[in-house]
Amino acid sequence: MESDNRIRIVLYTQQPFVAQGLAAVLHNHADLELAACRDTLTGTLDCLKSTRPDVLLVHLISGISLSDLRDARSAESRCQIVLWGQELGGEFAFQAMQLGVRSILPDHTSINDCLAALRSVHRGVLCFDRDLLESVLSQQRVALTRRQGQIVSLVAQGLKNKEIAFSLGITEGTVKVYLYKLFKKLGMNDRLDMALYGRRNLFGGQPGLERTRDTPPPGQFAGKPVVPRSLLMVPRKQPGVPVVH
Repeated sequence: MESDNRIRIVLYTQQPFVAQGLAAVLHNHADLELAACRDTLTGTLDCLKSTRPDVLLVHLISGISLSDLRDARSAESRCQIVLWGQELGGEFAFQAMQLGVRSILPDHTSINDCLAALRSVHRGVLCFDRDLLESVLSQQRVALTRRQGQIVSLVAQGLKNKEIAFSLGITEGTVKVYLYKLFKKLGMNDRLDMALYGRRNLFGGQPGLERTRDTPPPGQFAGKPVVPRSLLMVPRKQPGVPVVH
């Protein structure tokens, strides 16, 4: 089969064995080609622009945020995105779907099913596990304003009130008011709960809190990060969490 007719895949992973394993598997399938493999998000985004692949396969163990997915979509809008390698909660999965992710594959996905999913998303078919879809559909969403989404994201990244205020160009007192309202709206009692909640909703693929490129680390001040409006999801039976329509 001519190379131009192959489904060109870019893999983002930080594990060399995964890259070598996928390359070995695809070598036996004439319609699939591993066009490139990158171990950093920056390198992956650059590769999307230069390679213009058909599918971006993201190994979730390497870590990814909703902001990164948005950047990937902007880098090459024609490229279909597949997430693979980790179970995801309904919150992150829902927002990833909203950003155009076409498939989310758990780590136990067989080789044949993985290859079938790559071929399907290339044809425009959505490929999601039934249990994952049920998880998404069984959740009730709480709408946050753009500013509330920014606050949750920065709390999840470990920033203190003073750092959040500087990053967003508001006063520390205003941050405290936002946090008070958010605690009440989300039915939470402390920053740890909010950080874990934001981590589940805005980030995926790493046990630690991931930091977006535009956000200063704790103890440092930088330019204002841009975090778009978010729709966060909470379980229907979670006590103390109001439903906001």
